[in-house]
Amino acid sequence: MVGEEDGQGGAGSRGRRNFNGDEMIEYINQTILNAWSMCPERVRRRWIEGEIIPPGIAARIGSGVHKGAEVNHLAKIISGKDEPPDVIQDAARDGYMKSIQEGVFFAPDEAASARKQLAEGVDTTVTLAGLYGVDIAPKIQPALVEKTITMAVDILDIPFIGTVDVYTVDKWMPDLKTAARSWPESRAHSSFQMTLYNELIAHETGEYPDKLSIEVLVKTKQPKTQSIETNRKPSDFEVLVKRAQLMLKMVNAGIFPPADPSHWSCAPAYCGYYWTCPYIPAHKKILPKRSQ
Repeated sequence: MVGEEDGQGGAGSRGRRNFNGDEMIEYINQTILNAWSMCPERVRRRWIEGEIIPPGIAARIGSGVHKGAEVNHLAKIISGKDEPPDVIQDAARDGYMKSIQEGVFFAPDEAASARKQLAEGVDTTVTLAGLYGVDIAPKIQPALVEKTITMAVDILDIPFIGTVDVYTVDKWMPDLKTAARSWPESRAHSSFQMTLYNELIAHETGEYPDKLSIEVLVKTKQPKTQSIETNRKPSDFEVLVKRAQLMLKMVNAGIFPPADPSHWSCAPAYCGYYWTCPYIPAHKKILPKRSQ
């Protein structure tokens, strides 16, 4: 899955209430878990209050590439063959253009270059979609495509949910990502998403995947692919459930600590809530002057 907001847990997730009458989230996905690990206050703003900030340009590029991959996967289930490169790239470009119409977050100091970045995003999307078609697509024979899976856990009062991009006939779950630089392997091994999706696949099919991997399309000067194979054990999911249980207890109690101010995400370039956050000192909320 791509970006901060993945379509699960948006404004439509509001509606449940705790014993104080406050609104709560309706389900748990990896996006919420990731956001909570960085800044619970951000979860309150986004998933409790429904203040939706669109993702940045990188996430929109990822959405476009995923759309190209989705079109190819759906066709390949039927034909057993990959679509021509131009079909994949056209679908990716169209997916990108549609996604940016839904909004893109730019930090104030990026406003002047926003139009240029949006235009460059088209080229990047098409390039990475082409790389997917050459390096990754031929290895995949889909069994499930864009499959949304919901799974209840006894000790939680709301379910886990996730949408698996693709799962293959030979029990491989390759998760497609786009990135500005190569991933450190530790990032894949600690991913909440891979832990959750491993369990969701088992819930849906009755068997755990034989292989889990992150397939990264790296948008360096010379674009490249990176494949990181990872694995999960039952204890990984047990710990994830404990994290979710603690998160829900804090949500129910109305406790939403702010991020560590030294964390990379607690900055105007990465957080759309920065300028209105009550935990940021006023002297740090001075918008940069626009050039004449």
